[in-house]
Amino acid sequence: MVDQENEIATNETIENETRMHISGFLPDAIAQALKSYYRFSQQRAPEEAKEFSAHHSACKVAIAHIELLIKLARWADLPNEKSEDQNHQVILAAMVQQAQDELVRYKETQKHKGKLDKQSKDD
Repeated sequence: MVDQENEIATNETIENETRMHISGFLPDAIAQALKSYYRFSQQRAPEEAKEFSAHHSACKVAIAHIELLIKLARWADLPNEKSEDQNHQVILAAMVQQAQDELVRYKETQKHKGKLDKQSKDD
């Protein structure tokens, strides 16, 4: 029974340390992912089909990366209102919100683009 309690305590310690580690790097990771996505997505999409497809795929990969970072924040229960470093938590909350807003914009753009593509095919 003692071994099982020690194992549970060890697992909780590892989980808490992991959350603290994630909290430390996540704002910068989200910021870097967003900057990279903005910089790349603002480039003019190539007109040649193969290059256009590669550009579009790269944008999708960047969005998927941002989405995974948001999921990581949720798993780690971040931002943590109980944290002693509230400034860091405010920054983290802002970065997560910015990333979520960008995902919504991207999905709306793709939805609108899909409607336009369907209309052009119907014409």
